[in-house]
Amino acid sequence: MILKDLIVSVSTLFGLGKVPIIPGTFGSFFGLLFYVVLVQHLPTLFMTFVIIALILFAMVICDIAERAIGEKDASCIILDEFVAVPFCFLGIKHFVPATIAMWKIWVAGFVIFRIFDIFKPLGIKRSQNLSGGIGIVIDDIIAAVYTNFTIILICLTVL
Repeated sequence: MILKDLIVSVSTLFGLGKVPIIPGTFGSFFGLLFYVVLVQHLPTLFMTFVIIALILFAMVICDIAERAIGEKDASCIILDEFVAVPFCFLGIKHFVPATIAMWKIWVAGFVIFRIFDIFKPLGIKRSQNLSGGIGIVIDDIIAAVYTNFTIILICLTVL
């Protein structure tokens, strides 16, 4: 019982997911802070391994938490957004012109990710049909991949 409570707590980012409004945005924001403070400083290859490990960890935790809560993809489970946001910026620094401040890229990436995550276009919504932790996390990862590609495209064509 204690382990299950801990897992639910981790899946909600220690209760943050239980806020009554925009819990996914809070999870995304703390994912961005996690990226800015810790992950961005890692070499790209190591960053990739860390992000993949976090995604796999989130799939397991979210699967157990969903069963414990008894609700499919409960909105209080925000670990999925938290681990997806760093993926939005994977390798981005290699495409950003030196004249652009990284904080602008982070803000743009955050907004683009939330748009993809909320509206779920381009097959993202269908990915939620997968069961358990995979279904909970995969839509956010696809939104993060789309965000990553969008930022790179903007950097290569507009900036």
